[in-house]
Amino acid sequence: MQSSVCNHEAARLEALYRYNILDTAPEPAFDDLASLAAQICDTPIALINFIDANRQWFKAKVGLDIQEMPIGIGLCRFCIQQKETLIIPDTLADEQFVTEVVVTSKPYVRFYVGVPLIVPGGEAIGTLCVADTEPRQISEKQVEALQALARLVLKQLEIRRNLGELASIKTQYQQTQKALHQSESILHSFFNSAPMMMGIVELVDNDILHITDNLATAKFFGLTPEAMRNRFAREMGATHQHVTEWIHYFRQAERTQSPVKFEYSYETSLGKIWLSATVTAIAPSSSQRSQFAYIVEDITQRRQAEQQIKEQAALLDITTDAILVQDLSHKILFWNKSAENLYGWNQTEAINQNVNQLLYSESLPQHQEIYDTVLKNGSWQGELQKISKSGQEITVVSRWTLIHDEHSPTKSILVVDTDITQKKQLQKQFLRAQRLESIGTLASGIAHDLNNVLSPILMSVQLLKNKCNDGSTQQILSIIESNAKRGTNLVKQVLTFVRGVESNVTGQGTAPFGNLIQVKHLILEIQQTVQQTFPKSIAIATEIQPDLSPVRADSTQLYQVLMNLCLNARDAMPEGGKLTITAENIFIDKNYAMMHLDAKVGSYIILTITDTGLGIESELLDRIFEPFFTTKQLSNGTGLGLSTVLGIVKAHGGFITVSSRVGKGTTFQVYLPA
Repeated sequence: MQSSVCNHEAARLEALYRYNILDTAPEPAFDDLASLAAQICDTPIALINFIDANRQWFKAKVGLDIQEMPIGIGLCRFCIQQKETLIIPDTLADEQFVTEVVVTSKPYVRFYVGVPLIVPGGEAIGTLCVADTEPRQISEKQVEALQALARLVLKQLEIRRNLGELASIKTQYQQTQKALHQSESILHSFFNSAPMMMGIVELVDNDILHITDNLATAKFFGLTPEAMRNRFAREMGATHQHVTEWIHYFRQAERTQSPVKFEYSYETSLGKIWLSATVTAIAPSSSQRSQFAYIVEDITQRRQAEQQIKEQAALLDITTDAILVQDLSHKILFWNKSAENLYGWNQTEAINQNVNQLLYSESLPQHQEIYDTVLKNGSWQGELQKISKSGQEITVVSRWTLIHDEHSPTKSILVVDTDITQKKQLQKQFLRAQRLESIGTLASGIAHDLNNVLSPILMSVQLLKNKCNDGSTQQILSIIESNAKRGTNLVKQVLTFVRGVESNVTGQGTAPFGNLIQVKHLILEIQQTVQQTFPKSIAIATEIQPDLSPVRADSTQLYQVLMNLCLNARDAMPEGGKLTITAENIFIDKNYAMMHLDAKVGSYIILTITDTGLGIESELLDRIFEPFFTTKQLSNGTGLGLSTVLGIVKAHGGFITVSSRVGKGTTFQVYLPA
């Protein structure tokens, strides 16, 4: 099959396609021309044939029932190639055409005349042809008639194309008119109701001479449309509340030759209207008038939203809870004022920081479990240990909520932390007080029972000593007496812990003592005793405030308190160290009193005993004041020393705090009312 008809096939096909004729419906004008060609030449077959790259397509046909045929089996391609009228009187008598398919099979063409359809550009796009199944001759006049008909076909093609272009132009015109109408409607609506408004202002000698008359400008100046139409620009400018401000910005734009943006507002019956204006100077004309273009946007809703956000932010800052928002990569997005107060990091320092690195001393598996729970269930609540900027441990009730952004798939987590550090400390102190009270009640009962047991033993020993003169018996009785007295002293220590003082004190937690004493004298006496009796590897230092307040107390019992604490410090420093005793005045306010059950608002003195010894493990600190609890070996202590100290201090209306770090030492602070 021949793939191309001529050497300039691309140009020929481009010319053909410009007429947009292929595969169109039959048209009477073309059908009449084909019938006329058949009549003039008296042939059974006549065609108006257009040839594209692969086929011959018949726009009009006489004597054939098919609409098209392949390009390689017809005679018209030869007519197009030579661009001249092709006459074949007898195809079987011509060696060039005798083997063509249309000759050897239906329609068995023996006679053929084709006139090429040559467009103004010189390309042959088809043919007007006649054919017969019998050989014959054609006259010169018939050939001229066919050529005239071919010209009519071309003219009809041009008319057809022009009509199509005209229809297209008409359609485009109609569409343009419709779009223009729509644009006018949009512009009209824009100027009358849209939040963005435009206009032109003319100034002469700082006086408004002319203002664009539209509904948007009326709204801009805070006037009704009727008032806008019934007032002159000069009068409106003179009475408008912002005219001086406007003229200032107009002149600034004219002076700088740059747009000037500003905001202003005015009151209406519906409330305050906020507008944002941008003014630009227009190139001056030869007259003295200055022209300015303005674009004004109604920003009332935005300002109202901003005000609402500010109010909500203020509420978030007023609340005592720490509120923060973090994304799923743990980056902090929001940090309120209470978070600053609780954790010590200001907003600038906290925003965009990793929350795990900022608020936790170490990463724990619990943290990942919390994140997984929030992502799965949408929320989580529980207690967490966090750290502040200063390194202080803080206990919080933390409530986590997953937040979905309505406009994107982005998610974040809202965290609300309530500080319960003081509450947990008070609970711990309360539980310890309850435990000590229960142990004290039990110890009191045991002490009285032991006293009832030991008293007859001591009385019996005295009687036996008087009756027995045997030396060995006397020795045994002395041992029994010594151990019974030791048991009696132990009972006295238990009673001291239980009642705060020995038998001469009534009531626990009160200070019935009538004597005012200077604690500094007790400290100096303790210092002398320690220096004489403690190992030389232990250094002692004292620091006493010069104007230290006196206390109402029993000096013997306070001496026992200090000595017990110093002995514990000595035992905690077997390899030596430093023992420090300090005394100073302090005023306890309401906030500090709330953190300690036994504290009251008022003036106190603090006795601080600090050692550099072994320290006490954190899990044991809550138990060191329990009677009979000791970390020493059984032969080195009874476990009543600190419990006795606590009983004496509480009897004087005071309280004790302790802090310790393993390997760093321990500090006891005794608070006594001044």
